[in-house]
Amino acid sequence: MTNQCFPNTVQILALFLFAVGTAVVSNGDDSLEELGPATDISFAAQLDGTEQRYVIRLPKHFDINQPHSLLIALHGHGSDRWQFINDARDECRAARDAAAKYQLIYVSPDYRAKTSWMGPAAERDLLQILDDLHQRFRIENVILCGGSMGGTSALAFAAIHPETIDAVVSMNGTANLIEYTGFTEAIAASYGGTRSERPDVYRTRSAELFPERLTMPIGLTTGGRDTLVPSDSTLRLVELLKKRGSRVRSIHRPEGGHETTYADAMDALQFAIEKSLQNKTPPKPLLSFKDVPRTIVCLGDSVTGVYYHTGGQRAYPELLELGLRQLFPNAGAKVINAGISGQTTVDGLERLERDVLSKQPDLVTISFGLNDVTRVAPEKFRENLELLAKRCRERNCQVVLCAPNAVIDTPSRPIQKLVAYCEIIREVGRDLSVPVCDQYRAGTRLRSRAPWTWRLTMSDEIHPNLDGHRRMAEELCLRIAARSVSLDGIDPSRPALRHIKSLMQQKRAVRVLAMSPYHSMVEGALKGLSEDAIVEVTPWSVEGKSIVALENEAKAMVRALKPDLVVIAVPGDAAAETDEQFVHSYSWIMNWSLSFGHQEWDCVVVDPSVAGSNKISKHDELCRRLVRAQGLELITRPSEDNRAPWELLKGWFVRQSNDESGK
Repeated sequence: MTNQCFPNTVQILALFLFAVGTAVVSNGDDSLEELGPATDISFAAQLDGTEQRYVIRLPKHFDINQPHSLLIALHGHGSDRWQFINDARDECRAARDAAAKYQLIYVSPDYRAKTSWMGPAAERDLLQILDDLHQRFRIENVILCGGSMGGTSALAFAAIHPETIDAVVSMNGTANLIEYTGFTEAIAASYGGTRSERPDVYRTRSAELFPERLTMPIGLTTGGRDTLVPSDSTLRLVELLKKRGSRVRSIHRPEGGHETTYADAMDALQFAIEKSLQNKTPPKPLLSFKDVPRTIVCLGDSVTGVYYHTGGQRAYPELLELGLRQLFPNAGAKVINAGISGQTTVDGLERLERDVLSKQPDLVTISFGLNDVTRVAPEKFRENLELLAKRCRERNCQVVLCAPNAVIDTPSRPIQKLVAYCEIIREVGRDLSVPVCDQYRAGTRLRSRAPWTWRLTMSDEIHPNLDGHRRMAEELCLRIAARSVSLDGIDPSRPALRHIKSLMQQKRAVRVLAMSPYHSMVEGALKGLSEDAIVEVTPWSVEGKSIVALENEAKAMVRALKPDLVVIAVPGDAAAETDEQFVHSYSWIMNWSLSFGHQEWDCVVVDPSVAGSNKISKHDELCRRLVRAQGLELITRPSEDNRAPWELLKGWFVRQSNDESGK
């Protein structure tokens, strides 16, 4: 986790304007006109808490509704993050122009700056940056490039973390740090010792020793007369990769030195980028949506149905409909949610006619497994899936089998057992020629690339929150329509105060459970909507309580009370032993503050900033991310707004009451 100051993704197009820890930098390089302005971003390194930086440029035609690939450029020895942003040398210009040509998000990190050579600290920083970028954007492919030290570092990082990278371009780098004799003092300082003192560090960064890990497309440029970083090890790596049948583009200039021409750099970059894009070619669409109304029914368990995990308003079927309408605005796509908590394939068969086939769908998605793992034998699970698919096909419905989402390992649902059930789903798909939307693989891919980002998509050990459901709906859109879409810009369901507005219109009392200090303000805020409002407030004290204590109170109190409105205001400094504990408990405070299924009462969250304290907790930004991930409304303090907390609260309630859309 970082202390970065980022906007949420809805505000991505205004990324260049956020204030804390960033500075927008302009320059006069005309070749950069297809990229947006450079934004310098600071973050606190997880490794040691030091301030680190990277620069980001969005493509000129950045579209929040579409995923984008990412190009990370690593600078050479003696430079910093600005080399690949501003430098006129050929390698740098080519990287920028490649990012512009393919509409890539372009990032250049310091990775511990001038002499890092991808040492352990730089490696940790880059993993952290990747995690944060995956959290802020919908990223498809990650291409890593660099020159000299950066080229060496790109190969080293890809060899250490091949699961995070889709393509590599190394320009004038070395593939063997054990034998490389240049910059020995700087490398030793970065690696924590000499090659004899830290042989493991040097070895793991020597890509030549691990060709089996470099399965991604790789572009390499070398010069035969390069004395600064000799080409021998890189050329040996090329031969090893070719023997393995790897996709490699080697551009070797026997008379060349320690530089790569613009043409050669662009050649290597285009090769790597285009080959990586070929890996993501979607299958053919299952339905045509061109001006043709389509009905889809999603059959499944609690992950499919609408429950507290996603804020109790919608789940991936509802988001799938939004995604299809976004892609095909004239098609009139309709998605029906047929998910019920606790159910298995046995239950799905029992209600197939009533809840699915009677709706005369064009396509049915079938998503079971998380409960079958606990009480349906593997062979019976297979048999039930086959029957479900066959009965749908008998009624001329297309079918998509969905593997369950990735989960946190628990004794009741061990990952090893869930993996076996997912394989049964894939086998049934192959045997019956039924398409499979592999939500499990999509989730595990994200977890391997950005573990903290993935963790923040989970409401509990097995249920994704609304952010997780956004990603699940995106996967289904791609599988059904063969078109990519990003649903990251979807706001909470509007309007926010359906329940209490109805009560007030009926002149009925509104029962409120509110965390302090807002328990003393909420009555006045609601009376701002109607002077005749009858408001009964139950205080919920938070002073001095740990995040775990507040979680336990939420569990014991809220659903038993069944209030009309819950106001959550967890202090940013509520004690937590770890970030994981904070995430777990904060998520469950929200979960327990909601009714089990479709929402029976309103629930809003007050951001710590509303209290007006100048003290910023490291958990403040995490609070905001979790609230948005749950799909709940967040009351915040606008920048440079010095109003008292009760005025902010009242103003928010009035705006929600006056604007039916809630915007």
